[in-house]
Order: sequence, then structure tokens, then C-alpha cells
Amino acid sequence: MMPNMSNKPERKWIGPFRILGLLGSGATGHVFLAEDPSLDRKVAIKILKTDFKYDSELRNRFLREARNMARLSHPGVVSVHAVGDEEGLPYMVMEYLQATDLLTAIEKQGALSWPTVVSIFIDVTEGLWNAYAEGIVHRDVKPANIFLAAENRAKIGDFGLARALEMDANLTADGVVIGTPDYLAPEVISGVKATVESDVYALGCSMFHAMAGHPPYRFVHEDITGQEVLSRHIKAPVPMLDNRQIPRALRKLIYDMMNKKPGARPTYEKIVTALRRTMRPKDYNSRAMPAFNPGRTAASSKTAASPIQPTGSYDEKSSEPELDLPIVWLVVFGVLISAAILTLATFGLT
Repeated sequence: MMPNMSNKPERKWIGPFRILGLLGSGATGHVFLAEDPSLDRKVAIKILKTDFKYDSELRNRFLREARNMARLSHPGVVSVHAVGDEEGLPYMVMEYLQATDLLTAIEKQGALSWPTVVSIFIDVTEGLWNAYAEGIVHRDVKPANIFLAAENRAKIGDFGLARALEMDANLTADGVVIGTPDYLAPEVISGVKATVESDVYALGCSMFHAMAGHPPYRFVHEDITGQEVLSRHIKAPVPMLDNRQIPRALRKLIYDMMNKKPGARPTYEKIVTALRRTMRPKDYNSRAMPAFNPGRTAASSKTAASPIQPTGSYDEKSSEPELDLPIVWLVVFGVLISAAILTLATFGLT
């Protein structure tokens, strides 16, 4: 993300960090590009808006969420370097990613190849798994919060902080669901608190979006309301991926992640295992990302790739398996050819 230099920020400094430009603004805060003079690196700083300076509950929520995120240290998670207070306004300092988010990548390129999607979501799922091990639920998993960073790595960011702050700031009316409709789990839509299972559902919807080029319950150029999308999450059958080049085991994994019943969805461990099994070692080691991935991260980190597990199939029990029509027709065609040869032989025509 590049700063909007035409919109000069009023602030010149936040703590010891020199402000370079405004990256974006939301309902409760601003995100600035800044320079860390002590380490000579660029960082991104999220700070609460002055409108909420005297809202102690909101300030405390911001600091609590930011400190939770700062506990995470994983190459699949956007790092939080520091948390501070500037004239009564809490802020957090994050690694600055010169990266494309997954939503932008899909909008530019359309559906991504399945090996690329698997590479991205191995990193993202491992990052979410690490967060869950620390007791942290994301609450807002979606392509816009997945970043395609340097060294062919993907990272998950914005751990539901904006969503949590909007709830605390009473920025929505009673009964209004907060979140992006395309990735919300049925139980969250119904008013149940977000859990790791609802994160898994959103992760499955995001994988579907990357592979299909559109969200699961909203087709390309379809003009429907967010309320209609929410209704489909609850009532409509899980949609199918039409691309038969995607391995059947991978399609089945995504369908299971989007199961209407939270308890029927796979764990992060099972998701990571299944994703690795779909990849050949040369595919995993190449870690190919979309060609438009720009630049480098300000503070990128890379760990050795996890060992490849033996090739296999995702074998969790779920819905009825799909009928692989191309294979079926090959079998039928073979039977017909055999029958024709037998008939010709019988009548002495061969």
C-alpha cells in the first residue's frame, strides 16, 4: 500500500516516529506511513481518531487488542513492533508491507491458479493457527486482510481490531451485523460470538473467492444486497467450484471449511496438512505468487519451509463426494468402444 502524499497529514510526529504520509482511514482510526529513525526503516502506524480521545473504554480496547497482536511472532502474521500513547491517543506500530492484498490481486487477475492459492493459504492458515494457540481469534478473515509480501510469502493482518472498535464505539445500529457479508459464518450472522470455527469458515470463503474469482455467494457482476448475501450463507447450499483442474481433495476441503455447522469444520492443523498434501514438493518449494507482487517488506522474515508430507487425499468425512464427470465419461466411452469391437468380432467384421 502506497501513501497518499496529496493528502498531507496534520501530524508530523507520533512518538519518536516521523510521519511520511497517510495510508488510509477508517471509522475509528488513521493509518500512517512513518519512519523509525532509530532503526532506519519504514513502519505503518495505526492511531485512534481524536473524536474518541475521551472514550476510555475504546482507548483501553485499542491498547488491549494491540498488545494481543504484539504477542504474535510468525512469518504468516503482520508484525506489531510497539504500542504507545500520543497525547491521550493510543497507537500501534506495525511492519510496513509494500505488498498487494489478495482482494486487489483477484480483482486485477481474476481467479488464481490453485497451486498459488494453496501456497498463500498455507502461510495464512499457519499464521492463524499460531494466533489461536495464543488465544487470539481473528474475527475478520477476508482477502483484503491477506497480503502477498516479499520472498513469495503471504501474511494475515488486521486481527479484527477495526471490527472490535466499531462495536465498542456504537457505530452501528442494534441488530446490524458488523463485518464483510461475503465471508461471515452463519452462526455469526445469527448473533453468536465469533470463534475459531467462524474464522475457519471465513478462511474457506476466502479460498473459494481466490479460486473462483468471486465470493462463494455472490457471482461476478451480480447486483445483490449484502442482506441477500447473508441470507445465502444461512440458507443456500454450499456452492461448488466449477474448475475441475482443482484437485478433488482440495475442493472437498474448502466445502468442509464452509460447512453450516461450526463443529463439522476442520481444525487449522487438518487444513494445513491437507493443503500440503495437495502440493508436489517442487510446487511448494517454488512458492509461486502472482506476477504483480511488488517490492519488499520493511521487516520481512522467512523461515524454512515445513517438510512435505506424503502425497495423499483429504479424507475427513463430510458431504457426499462430487462426481468427477470427465473421468466418468472416459470410462463410459471406453466401455462403448469395447462393446463395438466385441460386436464386430462376433459378426466376423474384424
